Amino acid sequence: MILNYKIPILFKTLFVILLGLFLSVNHTYSQDSIDIDNDFSNAENAEEKRVKWGTEEFKLELIKEMSSANIALFIDEHLESITEPSRIYYKFTKESTREDNFKGNVVLNIVKIDDDMSKHITFRYLKGRNKVRFPPQIGAKGNPVFMLFFERDARDMQRLTGGNALFFRSRIRHSIAATDVEDVEFKFNGEIFNGKEISFQPFQKTELKNRVSRYKTKKFVVTLSKEIPGFIYKIETYIKDLEDPDDMVKEILIFQGLRTNKELRENYKKRKDNS
Repeated sequence: MILNYKIPILFKTLFVILLGLFLSVNHTYSQDSIDIDNDFSNAENAEEKRVKWGTEEFKLELIKEMSSANIALFIDEHLESITEPSRIYYKFTKESTREDNFKGNVVLNIVKIDDDMSKHITFRYLKGRNKVRFPPQIGAKGNPVFMLFFERDARDMQRLTGGNALFFRSRIRHSIAATDVEDVEFKFNGEIFNGKEISFQPFQKTELKNRVSRYKTKKFVVTLSKEIPGFIYKIETYIKDLEDPDDMVKEILIFQGLRTNKELRENYKKRKDNS
């Protein structure tokens, strides 16, 4: 399987050094005129950001070796099979007993592909009052959607608790670093796919203040598959307050499909000609 391979010692050493540099889109294929800004003047370097997300500065000693979850998210080249400008579509769903439920779209727009197959990407992460703005990325080989999900989640926990997003982000990173993947099967469009699952609870062993105690049971599950464009099939979180069984939050980001920009242009032209 794609996630179980050995990394040369030199590569591991270089990776760990890079890790120390930390701190710095209801689905539809008919959205041909998606309002995504293609200005890359303030773009972030995608691979540098992905590496930085893998750990926290000054705490490298906590990582004795890279877990298979770290490899799956921060090393594997998720976008390898995408060879022309395309859009990857996801559906986001939130169910909550404390806030309004909603559904929305997340779109990764692969605008340009360089000679080394790295990608220039812009994002649309939800709309309206739920919209989250993320800067474009250049040089991407990994799918950044999981980082966008985690980043939004950390900001959301900060908003709801008055806590610090850095704390939530840090606990997520360290949990990933201590987690291994498991083989799974899942069904998509009536077909069975082989994949890997990463499951972790960042706050289970953390001393939390009362205002964030509801996150004690919060569980993250990431499902990946080489057979899915962009590898990331689903990301979900689930919370059930131990003191209030009626208090529940569930969020799911799930892959819907991929369309090349060429396909989108052709479909738009057909509809325009028919009208």
